[in-house]
Amino acid sequence: MKIFIFQRIAQAAIIVCMITITVFIILRLSAGDPARIKAPVFARADIIEQYRRDFGTDRPLVEQLMSFVTNAVQGNLGDSFRYQAPVTDLIFDAMPKTLALAGAALLFSVTIAIVLGSLAAQRPQSIWAWLASTVALFGQSAPVFWTGSILVLVFAVGLGWFPAGGGDGFSSIILPAFAVMLSILPTQLRILRAAMERALQDEYIRTARAFGVSNVRITFVYALKNAFLPLLTVIGLDVGYLLGGVIVAEVVFAYPGIGELALIALNSRDFPLIQGITIVSASIFVAVNLAIDLLYTALDPRIRLEHT
Repeated sequence: MKIFIFQRIAQAAIIVCMITITVFIILRLSAGDPARIKAPVFARADIIEQYRRDFGTDRPLVEQLMSFVTNAVQGNLGDSFRYQAPVTDLIFDAMPKTLALAGAALLFSVTIAIVLGSLAAQRPQSIWAWLASTVALFGQSAPVFWTGSILVLVFAVGLGWFPAGGGDGFSSIILPAFAVMLSILPTQLRILRAAMERALQDEYIRTARAFGVSNVRITFVYALKNAFLPLLTVIGLDVGYLLGGVIVAEVVFAYPGIGELALIALNSRDFPLIQGITIVSASIFVAVNLAIDLLYTALDPRIRLEHT
């Protein structure tokens, strides 16, 4: 078990290192000369050269990469061109809001997928099955920006139940979280429903029914335990999509998270900040998938045995 965990952690660390190097090189090759981006339009050559020395871009690319990796390991991702502040400070000021929004969307989605998917699997011809199919179809067809705009028009402008934007209090999270939730719910709902239908046909379920165990206990205790394993895999994949969907929702709802920060960084061509946001977001995705991988093997020891 210890060897298995060490292997997974080592793989995750290697992936993060590869992402860091790739992002660094691509931005250096595509973002242009940061000295010319930062300097005034008609700056003299000596001023531009001074900017290059200040940014460290006058050195060879390999030397820049080694310096960046060394600093990144120590938690230093450089300084933002626009804000003249450490990138790590800017990211960790905005990231908790984004994680709260993503966590709320994931909590809503998993809860609805478990309840609605279980009821639909247990009663294939009921209104629950029809509702599950309708929700999955709508969520699959509606992009986040469209759903967000409709939610603002109906529940913020029309009914006035929630604020139209901003990040003040829990009420400001509801609408953007619901918009993001609808984009990840269809896959979770279909996977859980299919897994639950298979689980309900197993021999131990028929045995439990023969012993008089209630349908609620059979569905939400015995069958759900096995049906939840495929959902875990989908949740790990959804984390990457969540980060992208949250960025769109933050723009639509003017939510002060990492999405708004990334948009400002892109518009101002602030590549140290873009670089930091990309690396931190990718690291979170890798860390969450590592945690889910370890949880998956804890719930199903057969997977661990297959890799030993």
